[in-house]
Amino acid sequence: LPRDINVVYFSDTKIRKPFPDEINGFLTNYYSFSKKNKYFPSINFINLNTISSCAMIVNRDAYNLIFLLKDSVGNAPYNLCLNRFANKNTLIISDFDNKYVPNTYKSLLVNRNDDKFELIKFMNSYSNSIMIIDNKVTGDKYEIGEFWKKEFDKEITEYKTFNTTDSSQAVFSNLLLLDQSLKRKRKLSRIISKDLDHRPRAREDIDALFLSVNTQEARSLKPALDYSYYEGMNVFLANDWEEEVQFLKTDKDLEGVISIEIPFMLPTKLPKELKAFKDKSRNFAIGYDAFEIVLLLEGTKSLNKITYKGLTGKITFKDKAIIRKSTIFRIKNGVYEYLN
Repeated sequence: LPRDINVVYFSDTKIRKPFPDEINGFLTNYYSFSKKNKYFPSINFINLNTISSCAMIVNRDAYNLIFLLKDSVGNAPYNLCLNRFANKNTLIISDFDNKYVPNTYKSLLVNRNDDKFELIKFMNSYSNSIMIIDNKVTGDKYEIGEFWKKEFDKEITEYKTFNTTDSSQAVFSNLLLLDQSLKRKRKLSRIISKDLDHRPRAREDIDALFLSVNTQEARSLKPALDYSYYEGMNVFLANDWEEEVQFLKTDKDLEGVISIEIPFMLPTKLPKELKAFKDKSRNFAIGYDAFEIVLLLEGTKSLNKITYKGLTGKITFKDKAIIRKSTIFRIKNGVYEYLN
């Protein structure tokens, strides 16, 4: 295992706390491991937001762990700083597609887009014709539709961007053409001069809804859909990762929804040192897994076909690649049913 580790990160200058969440996650795993195994490397923390022009002193023999996370990078010229770490023992952890990461470095991507497309592929076995609802944060309804059409040659019947001012009931009344059903009833009532019993009938050419919104918005939209659509439409949720909203132990408003998420944000079993954590964040999970991956890369002879079940998902090592997969699950009768 490495005797020296450079941990390179960017702090958000607006948030006044000693370390960002990813470093707290790294340290939590480090303290737990060091207690059990008496492993005490020298760790040099390098905050690139406090160093101008990347003018830091670098231990060339150290292992380099670099965090490039979009909510902390800001405007810092991180692409220039990467050249200071010419050492082949470098791991870069990122949550966005980063064209500046050299191919010679090992890297792990913890990315919402990867999760979203994984869920769309999973939806293929459930659906042929879908409607898509995004929000102002994601703005990706047409990207999702293009992928669905290109990969599976299937139909997209409706697109909608959900605003916080929208009524969830009105959204589905328009998308499912329930208003037209009511208009037909009124027209017929006028013709026969008699009021009629009426049950709105939704259109039947849609068999699934794909939600690219936040979890709270999904908790509003799903019950409204159930009220409007009596047959029980399949609903898939790729939440927007904008807020650290956890899934509840019993999430009644998301009953029947199939979603994807990193395990740390789900009500799953955690290591002992994490059981007291209430305010969970994805960046904390990224930092926690990053320390474990460094140990695996440096302390194991062969990682081929080895799987590490981390806080960010199942992580496998194949040749030089590090591949991560989140958990796909369905909430059924208040119980989480894991599907991958």
